Amino acid sequence: MEKSTIWKFFDECLDDYTLLVPSVAVGNVSQLACDLLISSLSMVKIGSVYTTAQIPVIGYDPYNLKSENLSTSCEIYKSDTKKICILQIRSPLIYKYAKQFLEEVIETFNKKNIKDVIILTSSYAHEKKHILTSSFRYVVNEGNPYTEKMKIEDIEKFKYDGDLKILGGGFASLLYKICLEKSLSCLILFKYCSEGDNIPDAYDMVSKLIKVLPLFPENKDLFSQLVQPVSWRLLFGRPPPQDIY
Repeated sequence: MEKSTIWKFFDECLDDYTLLVPSVAVGNVSQLACDLLISSLSMVKIGSVYTTAQIPVIGYDPYNLKSENLSTSCEIYKSDTKKICILQIRSPLIYKYAKQFLEEVIETFNKKNIKDVIILTSSYAHEKKHILTSSFRYVVNEGNPYTEKMKIEDIEKFKYDGDLKILGGGFASLLYKICLEKSLSCLILFKYCSEGDNIPDAYDMVSKLIKVLPLFPENKDLFSQLVQPVSWRLLFGRPPPQDIY
């Protein structure tokens, strides 16, 4: 298979890390949640990725207004203390190249001896069939270490027949399938939501994620430990100019 991706790592050490991957999906909830984690945990950028499978994007550093570094479509961040790594994806994948890119993602991180993969995503709110249940669902492979924690936290398992399909969930199902083919432990956590102001959904996703992956001290209020990225100040563009009134 011809490589279609250029990987540039500034730090190669990822032994026994958990890889978090946000799928571009409804409301961009998973990317917002990863932004929140990167900012709150002061995670360090350790790599950047260029791929023909992704729409190119470039801009200012989303976490530091004083930084002179630019940010691109796909970057890698890690926290040494928490042993997690995030592959932050900021633009959609091109469908015809997505499978090859995702296979390269798993191949690349597998070689770096990551422990497991957690995929964050979302699904259309109208796909939630049981109104009174939680907005969160999970999918997990057999023998996954997070299974018991999910049961303890009473997070509902997503039930499906045949092939896994999370409507509105982007590439999450495809990446999950690739992980299974490579015998890599994998968990999908997703939330039913609608398009709009999805910042509250991002906070909800982080609060749900830490139930199975402890990232913050439990003896402190979670929301007091979360730091909104500076890039969120203009999430919906600038306010209307006063001249029009």
